[in-house]
This record gives sequence, C-alpha cells and structure tokens, in this order.
Amino acid sequence: MNYKDIIATIKSVRNYKKEEISPQKLDQLKEYFTEGRRLDKDIQIEVLLKNKDEVYEQLKDIAGYNGLMLEAPHYLIFLSEEKDHFIENTGYAAQDIMFKAWELGVGSCWITFKDGEEIKGKLNINSDKKLTALISLGFDDNKNKVVYDTMYEHNPSKTDVKIVEDNVSERIGLRDFVFMNKWGEIADPDELTNMGLLEALVSAKRAPSTMNRQPWRFIVDSGTIVLALRSDSYTDEYEEKIDAAEVMFYFETIVDTTLFDMHWNFGKPEKDYEVPDDYRIVGYCIS
Repeated sequence: MNYKDIIATIKSVRNYKKEEISPQKLDQLKEYFTEGRRLDKDIQIEVLLKNKDEVYEQLKDIAGYNGLMLEAPHYLIFLSEEKDHFIENTGYAAQDIMFKAWELGVGSCWITFKDGEEIKGKLNINSDKKLTALISLGFDDNKNKVVYDTMYEHNPSKTDVKIVEDNVSERIGLRDFVFMNKWGEIADPDELTNMGLLEALVSAKRAPSTMNRQPWRFIVDSGTIVLALRSDSYTDEYEEKIDAAEVMFYFETIVDTTLFDMHWNFGKPEKDYEVPDDYRIVGYCIS
C-alpha cells in the first residue's frame, strides 16, 4: 500500500452512492484485515461487514450525532476483547483498513455512538467482545466536493472546499506541534530533515481528530519521539484514545516506509519533558 499517496488524498466520505461494492473488493478488504497493522497483535479484534438493510434502519436513531446516521451501502463493525489500550488498538487497525478501502476506490467515515451494548443488541450481535468502532463504507457521491478535516461525520465545522489538492488547510504549523528535547523548544525543520523525521511529522499533521482539534504534540529527543495529547471538555475518553491512535498510525506508517520499522510504547519515558498540565504523554517510540 502506498501510504504517502493515501495520506495526501484521503478524506472522510459522508454522502454515498447507492451502488454496492463488488464482492471482489469486499473480499479484498476482509482478507486484508486479517494481515493488517495493529498496535498490539495480542488483542483480538473481530470485524463484521454488514449491508445497509442490516444496519441503517436499526441504528438511525441511536448512532451518529443527534441520531443523524450516515446512510451507506455497507458498514464495518469492530469488536475487540477488553484489554489495556484496546480502544487505541481498534482505532489504529480501523484506520489501516480505511486506508485499504481508499486504495480500492472506496470511501469511509467514522460514525459516533454512545452505547456499544445497545448497538450490539439492535444488530443482533452475540459476542463477549466490546463494540469499539462503527464505520460507513461505500462509493463517494461527491456532490458537494468537500474534504473534511474532522474525524467524525457530525462535525464538518472546518472544511476545505478545494477537494483533495489542499487537504491540510487550517492545520497548525510544524513549529507549533513539534518540540525539540523538551516542551516549548521549537524544532528546526532542517534538523528534523537530517534526522529523517520531517516527512513523517508532516504526514502526522494530516491525521484526523475529533472536532479538528489537532490535540497532538511531539517532542523529538535524539532517538526518542514522545507523543502528548491535549485533554479538554470537548472530548470524552473514547475520542481521546481514538485521536491518539490516528496520529500514531499516520506517523508510524511513514517512518516504516522511509526509515525503519518502529513501534509505539504506551506510557511515558522516565525523563521529565516539562509537559503542561492540560497535556499528557500517551506514548513514545525509540529509534
């Protein structure tokens, strides 16, 4: 998969054609998921692929913002065993399959929900696993030709109407979200280039986030890259964990492509990076 090209063009799709995806492409997606990327391969994830008539009417009053359910020909339902960081693991794995769908010409979008057990009941899903993600799937109707910076379909408050040629408008600048050695020390792009990290960090800047808050900050400390996330009243714990997973995915895929295999560690290093109280370190990786 060409992650660079996908990151440069992918968008959230909210309006779908009625046309169903071919069985061949659906089979490719199902096959890909069995070998796709994970944050923790020891956490079992199950993905159910369902058609519109199995999902839309059943969930139109309980999923999506204020009951505004996305109408799509297909849906992906993610179920996970409950372990440490299982939500982040789902977010990471879900983004990977959304990238694969985009490569196949298929659009997708996250759908919000409040009660996973209620969703399982409405869809007659008998499983001990937690419902951790619900994603719409189909061909882009593109009537409005809008690129959505937001992760969730209910909040297209910051959009870029130039389609995908410039899908990072209104993003924070590199100097605002990457620090060198400790919090507040502005990173030098030339130094990041010499370290081979600039491209991965620019790609991470494109990651979606709840309400386009762009809550992530990086600290580059020699061979250690630290990820901090802002906490505020605009998101809940689930959304914060999905936001973390999204930016981890964007950053790691480019590092893996251009430098070396890397893996995120949850928690924080022993060193004190002087992170302010409204941020917390959620993970780090070591080159």
